[in-house]
Amino acid sequence: MVCFGLLGSAQQAIAGSGISSYVGLGPQGQAIARVVTRATECPALNIDGHQVPMITRAEPRETPLSPEHPAIFSVRVCELVLPSAGLQVLLDGKKLPEVKGVPRKIVLLGDTGCRLKWPAAYQPCNDPEAWPLARVALSAAAEKPDLVIHVGDYHYRESRCLSEGCAHSPHGYGSDTWEADFFEPMRPLLQAAPWVFTRGNHESCARAGQGWFRFFDPHAYDPKHSCDEATPTEADFTPPYAVPLGPQQQLIVFDSSAAAPEKIPGPGTAAVTAYAAQFEQVAALARNRRHNWLVLHHPVLGYDYLPLVGYQKGNPTLLAALQGKHYPAFFPEGIQLTLQGHIHTFELDSFQGREPMTLITGFGGSLLEPEFPKWLPNLFQLAPGVTLAETHATQQFGYTVLEQRDGRWTLLEKDTGGHTRLHCTLQLEQAPYEFDCSN
Repeated sequence: MVCFGLLGSAQQAIAGSGISSYVGLGPQGQAIARVVTRATECPALNIDGHQVPMITRAEPRETPLSPEHPAIFSVRVCELVLPSAGLQVLLDGKKLPEVKGVPRKIVLLGDTGCRLKWPAAYQPCNDPEAWPLARVALSAAAEKPDLVIHVGDYHYRESRCLSEGCAHSPHGYGSDTWEADFFEPMRPLLQAAPWVFTRGNHESCARAGQGWFRFFDPHAYDPKHSCDEATPTEADFTPPYAVPLGPQQQLIVFDSSAAAPEKIPGPGTAAVTAYAAQFEQVAALARNRRHNWLVLHHPVLGYDYLPLVGYQKGNPTLLAALQGKHYPAFFPEGIQLTLQGHIHTFELDSFQGREPMTLITGFGGSLLEPEFPKWLPNLFQLAPGVTLAETHATQQFGYTVLEQRDGRWTLLEKDTGGHTRLHCTLQLEQAPYEFDCSN
């Protein structure tokens, strides 16, 4: 799902009570401003010289809702739907990031939080080399992007730290952990541009979904659709929607947060049925623009490598949902590029035939995958009839930049300091969709 870009300068605006403030793009590109604050009231925005008060989206909650959902939120979330482009919008005298009708430079990253997971996954959150998100954010902000896309999984500090490298870290699903894992280290990048946020499996209702719906979901807050329910199945399925990037191009944002199980689903599995219906909605949305990029957390036509298991293909639930649809290509027609995370790597894949290109950008800060081998199976098929044509993969921290140059999109894979590791030109006009990294 999508939302927002931070106005970091507003940190001083709320006299020490502010956590963050941000602007985002919801369905049809609707811009929304939000403020996360410890104040007892919401601030006002100055819109073309007029003070317009923000409204409370979610009240603080100092008492855990239940043993199953123990998160405490000591912050108020405020919001205001912004008027059409062209008006000046200020928060505490500082201009909100400008929403560009046709963004030419886009930063992408994902899987950014510091992993604390019992019994043995304790990333040294206090070491900026072992968890370099703050440096990634600073370098990516220096790119001066028009838009930032996060492909999901912001929140990783689930278990109490049992290692010296993460000593004194908050954990659990409350606002203190969201501040440590996301809002604080992301400040430079969040004040650089508006954001598109995709929901990951770490933001499912069984995990950090309560924070997701308070902070990032672009729809009106609904307590019945907020992961607060004891059996919040419906809240893990949000319909896809489009964010225009100009008259000919759009993002289609797809919530795959509930598709986490990495096993082949049985016949009639509810998630397969639900996602098959949502891919039909994707197909309908894709007919509205010539160029479509599908944004979702879980890779479909992508691969991982586990040392004791070997190569692993994309999410089985999503693969099953698409396999039964019999589109002209594996994905619905009109998709040229898919943007994903979940696998903690950089990966760029092209395919024989009409399949969209795959870009996995899950190397933003969380523990990386073990290094992939330099070989791949011959005629490697990632789905029935879908054969890999070319691939690049890197298991090092960093981020990705997509920049439109002379009518074509250029991809730059960058390290934590902003230095380019890979430079590719993308051919997204017609199938087969290809890339050239010989630059």
